[in-house]
Amino acid sequence: MDLIYFGYSYENNSRQYEIDFKKEIKEKFDNVELKDAYDDIKGYRQQVHLNKDQKDNYYAWLIGKGWFEMSLNMQLMMRDKNLESEFERIFKLAKTQYSESFKNVNINEK
Repeated sequence: MDLIYFGYSYENNSRQYEIDFKKEIKEKFDNVELKDAYDDIKGYRQQVHLNKDQKDNYYAWLIGKGWFEMSLNMQLMMRDKNLESEFERIFKLAKTQYSESFKNVNINEK
């Protein structure tokens, strides 16, 4: 479903990001399946597998909890003009589900 990038072994926080992510996602999605995708070139990575019906909630969670920048799928979605409305829909869902994460954010609505 997704691939999350945490960084490289020579970077200070990369391994801790991976540990924190795994803990947090397992608390939120009890049926998540994670597969270690580490390699020497790409660094620390995790494959994330969830049921398709959890896709929107997963993407909203990534945004609401600040993990979206590490997600391959979210990066592609944010860069594709054809997916702009899809990203906006997910972003609005995140603001609804994780309103505490947006208290000090002032983003102009379209």
